[in-house]
Amino acid sequence: NTLTLFSDTGVYKITKKSHEFCRKKYHNKEKRPDKKASYLICANHVSAHDICFVAIGTKQQVHFIAKAEIMKNPILRFLALRLGVIPIKRGLADTKALHGAIDKLKEGKVVCIFPQGTRHRDKAPEVSEFRSGAGMIAREAKCDILPVYIKPKNYRTKFFRRVDIYFGDMIKYEELGFEAESAPDESRFAKVNAATKLIAERICALNPDKKTEE
Repeated sequence: NTLTLFSDTGVYKITKKSHEFCRKKYHNKEKRPDKKASYLICANHVSAHDICFVAIGTKQQVHFIAKAEIMKNPILRFLALRLGVIPIKRGLADTKALHGAIDKLKEGKVVCIFPQGTRHRDKAPEVSEFRSGAGMIAREAKCDILPVYIKPKNYRTKFFRRVDIYFGDMIKYEELGFEAESAPDESRFAKVNAATKLIAERICALNPDKKTEE
């Protein structure tokens, strides 16, 4: 019925369905956690369609961290609120958004962040900068991380063009090094930066072209 259609769950399912016709292939699906797990997804960012590609390939509903500008559009705002989007102000230390993501993870939800901070068309993520938000969230939520690599041809998403999505091995919280912190401030920032670097490396290691070169 109409009420169900416009409920949070209904809108989420419709959004996922809208991209099921796209040519996409999921690799290493066995690496996805079970439906009861809570974790942070970290993926490279090529286009606005990435949200749907991640949502379709994940067993649970995913709460995405997305740019706050989308909330200015009434239609996008309607969809975003029902999709569980966590808006973040780009270029600023948006602690409200980070705490929103941390709270979701502590509630047992799944959150997705694109650590590059913005879309990068036409180039592999290996040549872009990864921001520290994912590391900060993982530190505070004490959560594991699922790395995901999204690879359309030439890193440009087009309808009917195939997109490959690769799931990696889960990065356990213990691997991020936060448990060894000593000095509260200096050590914290150093550990977050080291965790950010590790997350970037694990995402980029999923690039099939890189494996071929090796």
